[in-house]
Amino acid sequence: MSANASSASLNVPGLAQPDPPKTVMMALDESSHSTAALQWVFDYLLRDGDKLLVVSVVDKEAEKDSAISRIKTLLRAIWESENVQVNMAARVVVGKASEQIVAQCEEVKPAFLVLSSAGKSHVEGLIVGSVSNYAISHVRCCPVIVARMTVALESQRGRLSKGSKAQRQRSKSPLWF
Repeated sequence: MSANASSASLNVPGLAQPDPPKTVMMALDESSHSTAALQWVFDYLLRDGDKLLVVSVVDKEAEKDSAISRIKTLLRAIWESENVQVNMAARVVVGKASEQIVAQCEEVKPAFLVLSSAGKSHVEGLIVGSVSNYAISHVRCCPVIVARMTVALESQRGRLSKGSKAQRQRSKSPLWF
């Protein structure tokens, strides 16, 4: 290192460098499938320093306040049970779920969009219409992950432990709106 240099970095081939923080967007409809997918996001996608944006779509403006309250409660409960330090935000928007989720995703441009599977068969999804299918077809800014929770995944997730509450060191509040 020269006398004028203040610092140096050494890149060792084969030694992984830490990933920069990423933003993960989760479309949440408050169903049990969606809540399980949110838990999956914490278990498998989020790392310390990442940002989670939860987007929920309601039919009427009058439903927004109660939806945001329920989402904040859910996020806080999951955050308290996990051993990962992330920043979280929630947006509740009014409109058609499929269109609003795509619009929010294109605005935010997250690293990933995660949706849950409602447990419908492929045929049911095609006949009734599927938010997941719409997102897969229309989101252009990032990969779309459809987290379909199966009995095997639920069982495996139950066996995984992120550490005790005493091991966690967190900021005062993970939530920002």
